[in-house]
Amino acid sequence: MLIRNMRRLGFDSNLEENYDFSECLDEIGDLEEIPSVTVEADELVLCLSFTFRFCAIEGNVGEPLTAELTITSHASHSTSLVSLSRVLIAFEGGQKNIVIGHNPDLEADASGSNQGVIDWYDVHVRAADSTQEEKSTEASSEELGLLGTSNLGIGPGTTRIMCFKMIPRESGVVRVAKITSTIKAKFDFQYIVTGDDLMRRDDYWQRTSEGFSRTPAGKHVLSEIRIHPKPPKVLVMVPDLHKDYFTDETVTLEVEITNEEDEDVDVSLEARFLGQPDTVPTLKWTAEPQPSEPPAETPDERKLKPICSRHLGLIEKLGSRKISLTLDAKPVATEAVFEIQASYYLVTEPDTQISKVLVNEVVFDRPFEANYDFQPSIDLLPMPNHFQLIESNELKSAARGLRQRWDSTIRLASFASEPLIIEDVTLEALGVHEGAVCGISRVSSDPVRETLIAPNDFHESHFELRAQKVDLDDRRSNTFEFQLSVRWRRNGLDARLATTILPTPDLTISFGEPRVLASVQHSPQRVKEEAEFILLSYTIENPSTHVLNFEISMETSDEFAFCGPKTTTLQLVPVSRHAMRYHIMPLVRGKWITSELKVLDTHFQQVLRVHGTGGMRSGKRGASIWVDAEE
Repeated sequence: MLIRNMRRLGFDSNLEENYDFSECLDEIGDLEEIPSVTVEADELVLCLSFTFRFCAIEGNVGEPLTAELTITSHASHSTSLVSLSRVLIAFEGGQKNIVIGHNPDLEADASGSNQGVIDWYDVHVRAADSTQEEKSTEASSEELGLLGTSNLGIGPGTTRIMCFKMIPRESGVVRVAKITSTIKAKFDFQYIVTGDDLMRRDDYWQRTSEGFSRTPAGKHVLSEIRIHPKPPKVLVMVPDLHKDYFTDETVTLEVEITNEEDEDVDVSLEARFLGQPDTVPTLKWTAEPQPSEPPAETPDERKLKPICSRHLGLIEKLGSRKISLTLDAKPVATEAVFEIQASYYLVTEPDTQISKVLVNEVVFDRPFEANYDFQPSIDLLPMPNHFQLIESNELKSAARGLRQRWDSTIRLASFASEPLIIEDVTLEALGVHEGAVCGISRVSSDPVRETLIAPNDFHESHFELRAQKVDLDDRRSNTFEFQLSVRWRRNGLDARLATTILPTPDLTISFGEPRVLASVQHSPQRVKEEAEFILLSYTIENPSTHVLNFEISMETSDEFAFCGPKTTTLQLVPVSRHAMRYHIMPLVRGKWITSELKVLDTHFQQVLRVHGTGGMRSGKRGASIWVDAEE
């Protein structure tokens, strides 16, 4: 009977005047139980039509969202109004359901009659508290979300538009799942609109300054909306962050957090580098610990992790907080993504987490590269003596074997884009094998001092190496491993010292083979008419256990004249040396001249290579000397 009378309400034009659907069961009399009927839209075409639209196609979590529920009555004009007890709007996508109750005393906020009677109601919805939930004994759990009231008495030919605002709490797609209207009288009648009926792109009413007008829906589905995560209003700034840093340096960055939300927020920070764990810098917050923080960590627990977290706590509205972050760069050049994430929530909405992420690409380059030149040098100390008496207490502590002296010139090139200050350059011996020792000292003419090195500029350091075998009878070759340490800092008062370790080539020294060392000494300042001469010395060493004979000859040249033996022979006993001297008079100026001295070891039938020392050049032809140009 209820369904039949509901059909008549919409399509029977012979209904009596002021027909009231709520009284359609009065003729039956008293009923033991209240009849209850639930009908869906695809089962019955009701005289009431329901449409719902979001007033935007997308929104944000935590920001008010306007929506409209429109109910239009198609009942015969001779009938009285239909009073709905409540309307339930159920959503999919995390949005709380809305229940609109009936209050007949409410009046419309605006009305119009350009295309029938249209009433507009602004409905205030609020969260249902526990007291209201306990009183709503007849309400199901899905009906307890947001509550509002409006005048749900719909007269024939009337359109009722209810506008309300809601605040989404989750991101994603929110759509209307169903609209359930309820009439409560001597019966319970529920009409459910769901599925395709809510996906139609119907025209909708729009309120303007001139009244109401119908607006086409277009291609958008009005009953669904995409909710984006709440746009963060907490700002994360690192003012002194650069794109380029150097390996091995320690940098302190100041992170500033500003709250531009409309209320206080509780903020936590996470900083990390995205990249290979072995190459990206380590991070540590350097702010003073808060009283609420756990006790200080032990050294083992203080190992830096890929993600460095810090809880800042409350930041008041329009307030800001600063905290320092220290990064320690690894010795490996790399590119990494630096990320700081501020996760926070409003104090009034602790369940809604919001994130603000600051992302920057950072490059870590080596500040320096080095060129190495190892050059043999003449040892001024006498060669070891088999017949020297060694005290017993010196046998275990002192090296008494063959000895060689080498000079090392290191040219440090700056690859930085800004001037740097070099505090110190140190060459260290890492490993020596096969019974030898190596001592390294800085050349006295190369003092330690702060040096400003400009971009693409060079810095020279000079070291003296003294390698010696422990046992005089040991003549095996040795390979020496070195490490170059550069202590430097940026050009600023607060710059921290950094130490960069640069790879250094190994040096292999043959202690048991004869060799020839050339050295040069220029004549003192000469009188104008006098000719300049150069004193050129050749030191021939025999570290072997054999008596060696050498055939020596000096080649003539168009570049210089010389005074000394043209050809000669030399015999050297084991572990001895001999020096030969030539006076050279240059015939050219402003260039390198090469003296070709041929030294043949007749025992091994081997021509010895001549090694230049003290700034001379060594080549296949011999040692070369630089001759200055005329003044």
